Amino acid sequence: MNEIRAAIAEHDDSLRKNMERYLRQAGDIQVVGSAGDGGAVLPLLRQTTPHVLLIEPAFPDRDGLELLHHVRQELGPELRIVVITGNTRGTIMERLVQLRVCYFLAKPLALASLEEYVRLAMVEDDCPEGHRLAVERRVALAFRELGARAGRRQYLYSFHAVCAAVEQPQILYDGVTKAVYPMVAKKCGVSIPAVEQGIRSMCEWLWEKGSREALDRYFPPAVYGRSFRPSNSAFVGALAQQLREDWQLWG
Repeated sequence: MNEIRAAIAEHDDSLRKNMERYLRQAGDIQVVGSAGDGGAVLPLLRQTTPHVLLIEPAFPDRDGLELLHHVRQELGPELRIVVITGNTRGTIMERLVQLRVCYFLAKPLALASLEEYVRLAMVEDDCPEGHRLAVERRVALAFRELGARAGRRQYLYSFHAVCAAVEQPQILYDGVTKAVYPMVAKKCGVSIPAVEQGIRSMCEWLWEKGSREALDRYFPPAVYGRSFRPSNSAFVGALAQQLREDWQLWG
């Protein structure tokens, strides 16, 4: 697909305009329309037939979950939905999962990552190769948000370890040392101790120089505590788990 048609539904005028402005700069994304209130969403979608809907469900004039239910009923699974929300209560998230939302983006929204999420939403989840590519792109995006820089060996080892844990969470039951390190070592053509030390170096660098905002998003202080500095296995497992919770392409 050469061009992605995106629609935006967000009641905050300033944020909606910033989202429109940012996405219009992406050469392969066309913003076909936007709505500032819940009552305008379905008419907008009928008129513009977008591929992706970016929506904040907390509309003052309408129940957002009910609206998304009607959107899904009328437009079917072909419409990819990305939800932007500050409400992550369990009951809300469960209903959004049932509506087959592709991604949940937390507020405050990082506009710099927005276009990548739009592209990721378009990856066919029933295609094994597409699924693998989507996992790699999603993990790479998370590392970029955390402040990690590609091109270093510790980045490569950590990247492959988290990708494996996202795709195959059962490997963590066998232990990072027994299952993940050997797999990454074989893939990268290095020793197991080199992989272990590389991931350790990545963790130390992120907790000293990485983005604190992103660290708090992927490793919430309310869950892990303010003084959390993970072991390799905790880092790989917690990040992979958070990515799986955020991303609902697993069905």
